Amino acid sequence: MKKLLTLAAGLLFSLPSFAHEGHHHGLSEGLLHPLTGLDHLIALSLIGLLASQTGKLKLSLAQSVFALILAAVVASMGFVPPLLETGLAISLLVMAVLVAKVLPRSTGVVGLVVCLVAALHGAAHGNEVPAGADMKLFFAGFIASSVALICAGFALGKAAQQSQYTQKITRTIAGLAGAFGISALVA
Repeated sequence: MKKLLTLAAGLLFSLPSFAHEGHHHGLSEGLLHPLTGLDHLIALSLIGLLASQTGKLKLSLAQSVFALILAAVVASMGFVPPLLETGLAISLLVMAVLVAKVLPRSTGVVGLVVCLVAALHGAAHGNEVPAGADMKLFFAGFIASSVALICAGFALGKAAQQSQYTQKITRTIAGLAGAFGISALVA
């Protein structure tokens, strides 16, 4: 965990050196993008919370980052999935059900869902690159923030596991996330 956080911090501090003359956009917009969209913030944090329950943070990070990047690149080229906003809302509901442990879950299903959720959110990121932004810096920024959110969700999950109210805490978080997903569907 410390190595991942050190890597993310090193990435953040080294990225500005890649900026080219004339590019005023990119890194800061990328860093802020997952933090300003509540759907992104919730989904990525839930991926981390789910990883704390399964004990597979490295696998979840690898799957998420791969799916985020691949979908963002494809979406930035103009191939955006139909009904993306609906898919994002549904992804929150599915993640909420998995985190709440309402249904039995297998490692394969969890991995597939993590990849799909990350891909949907990556497509949204790739589709929302600001005009004039340096794509490499924007992508680096949103990946760094996404990794930080997943790690924060993991830390939250581990902290909740130390409480005698673990199940109540995780189900409350899942319930709030699910409620946001439903409100996004009907909006």
